[in-house]
Amino acid sequence: MYKNIINFTIAAVIMLLPLTGMAAPQTTDIKKPTRERVKEKDDKKNANDKKSTNDKKESNDKKANNDKKEGTKDNKTPTTVKKEATPAEKPGDTKPADANQNVQKTVVDTANKNAAPPKPKKVPMYPDKVQFDGIDISKHQGEIDWAELKKQSKIQYVYIRATVGSNVIDNKYKENFRNARKHGFKAGSYHYFTNLSSATAQFENFIKTVDRNSQDLLPIIDVEEINRWSKQQLRDSVMVFARLVEDYFGCKPLIYTNEKFFTTNLGRAFAEYPLFIAKYSTTAPNIGYNWVLWQFSDCGQFKSSVKGNHGEVDLSRFNKGRSINDILYVPSKHKPKKVSAMDAVEQKEKPATVKMTEQKPKEAPKTTKRQQDDKKQAEKEKKLKERNQKAADELAKKKAEEQRKAKEKEEQRKKAEQQKKAREDAAKKAEAEKQRKKAEAKQARQDKAKRDAASKSNKPASLMQSSASKLSQSQRNDSIRNAKLKGQKINKSTPDND
Repeated sequence: MYKNIINFTIAAVIMLLPLTGMAAPQTTDIKKPTRERVKEKDDKKNANDKKSTNDKKESNDKKANNDKKEGTKDNKTPTTVKKEATPAEKPGDTKPADANQNVQKTVVDTANKNAAPPKPKKVPMYPDKVQFDGIDISKHQGEIDWAELKKQSKIQYVYIRATVGSNVIDNKYKENFRNARKHGFKAGSYHYFTNLSSATAQFENFIKTVDRNSQDLLPIIDVEEINRWSKQQLRDSVMVFARLVEDYFGCKPLIYTNEKFFTTNLGRAFAEYPLFIAKYSTTAPNIGYNWVLWQFSDCGQFKSSVKGNHGEVDLSRFNKGRSINDILYVPSKHKPKKVSAMDAVEQKEKPATVKMTEQKPKEAPKTTKRQQDDKKQAEKEKKLKERNQKAADELAKKKAEEQRKAKEKEEQRKKAEQQKKAREDAAKKAEAEKQRKKAEAKQARQDKAKRDAASKSNKPASLMQSSASKLSQSQRNDSIRNAKLKGQKINKSTPDND
């Protein structure tokens, strides 16, 4: 009974399958094991997939052959066919475009909407047709014919890039700065501030490169990046750099940035500093603070004098009421202020603690055993060399000390000999003087003896002279008596009265 009911049910299902759109299964499949039925089903599916792939391949090959025939017709190379307007695009036709075209157009519109807006086309500025007051240059301008640039009488000042970050120096800075001053331009220097190193490290790089006493213009801090820092960190870092520049140069530096960057990231913290605002437009900057310079274009055409960057140079002009006197720098008239570089900004915004991260140095590759052995051997040789050098220095020092002592001993010996010789010379001199005096006394005695002997031998003659004198005296006396007898006057002053 149950078998009859099952058979009747199966028959009914088979009869109803065509009505539901399903293929009636063969009765023999039901009796097959499940494994065999699954295998047959997979084989049939693989066969259908293979047939579909082959049909698709044949269709593509056929299409390629037709395209090839059309492209090579009349032995001509295939040319690009211009897109013709669809019926809906033709004027006066109100028929709707094909559905596929609408879908394609929607996709294109979506892509254009998501794509970045196109950059505005640069408008070349020719120096003889635009009003400007100065330019700024860097290594990107390449070689510059300064004699030709000097013909531009509108240029009142030239700012030259000196450094970038803490370890980059513009390789054309010194040449450009020297030539600018040589050709009579007022020249100044600027630093491009980055967020890859601390403000102090960047300041040291700047002052090592820039000679303060040769500057004609106020220094500039070029601020254009914030990437890894918060707004407060950026303000604090730039303020530290500005204060250090103010201490070193004795004046406030110019702060250069574009209009949007200033209003978004710097703001009133730098309102007291002279501002150099970049805005490539015909309308002046509107930042809410009084600015000094406006960089209005980055494509000034100086192709006759500037070889690099397609001859393009940044152009700037003074704000109304401002002039070259507002940016001149005279080192002799500026004295550094004694303020701390970390002083807080005198505004409502109080700077937070500056946490500047230096670039981490790359890790050195691991050394091999041989390199380690070579390093140890090099260290041993270095230590041995140092010991030998130290021993040689000590030996040389000892030898020099011995030579010094020997020299001192020799000098003392020579000095003693000189003193002994001096004493001997003095003794000899005294002895000679004594002998001389003794000889003189002897000679005097001999002379006296001679005189005595001579006087003894000449005594008779003297007696005769004395008698003769006596006779003459007697005669004189007689004459005196005779004169008295005769009564004659006698002159007593005559020798006869003696």
